Amino acid sequence: MNLKRTILVCLTFVLTTVFSVHSQAQDQRFRVGLKFSGNLSWISPVTKNIDQNGTGVGMSYGLMGDYNFQKYYAFSTELIFTHISGGINYKDQLTFTDTSGSKRSFNNVKYDYKFRYIQIPLSIKFKTKELGYITYWAQFGIAPSFLMEAKADISGNQPFDDPTEIRVNKKENDIYHFDNFNDKVFFMRMPLIIGAGIEYSLAGNTSLYTGLRLDNNFLTIFNADDHTSAKNHYVGLNVGVFF
Repeated sequence: MNLKRTILVCLTFVLTTVFSVHSQAQDQRFRVGLKFSGNLSWISPVTKNIDQNGTGVGMSYGLMGDYNFQKYYAFSTELIFTHISGGINYKDQLTFTDTSGSKRSFNNVKYDYKFRYIQIPLSIKFKTKELGYITYWAQFGIAPSFLMEAKADISGNQPFDDPTEIRVNKKENDIYHFDNFNDKVFFMRMPLIIGAGIEYSLAGNTSLYTGLRLDNNFLTIFNADDHTSAKNHYVGLNVGVFF
């Protein structure tokens, strides 16, 4: 965990320094901005023992930068903090061991997850020429994502696992909350990103930015689980401003 935190701190420092240097140089080819995104996210099962359980709501926020290496082409990068969620239902009966060492079986076990990642999207952005005050753009790339926090709510018919680690009310259909579920979740996502949108020029190098993005993960979210595999994805509505 210390190694992962060190990597994240170093990446944050490097990207922030790059943005600062280019901004101070006032290089017209490089622009820096702030962005915010609301997203709808879901978990897509890979193995047949689970089903998707609805969609979740999340958000992203952080820095973005475009380096225009040609008139209508730019290299785009970001440093954003992303919250996504989603749930799964287990089709099979699950067996847990209670505090007395007895094994208990449960049906219709549901997991609801909340994840927080730091993302560093890297993409190529394709732009049209400015039409009036509007420039249309599309982008394609990847968004390496590193897990910062994972939480899980587990619903069942009876208490299970160690009651010192979960909220136990001993009522039917209780929900048990885990504030630290990181050891069960793979520390990295590697999604493909596809997006499109517009920029509206205000004055000089300043413009408003909006667009849609699909973040399509192709790595499993579970850590070293041979029986259950799934991937989390989201669609986001991005808004921001370039300076």
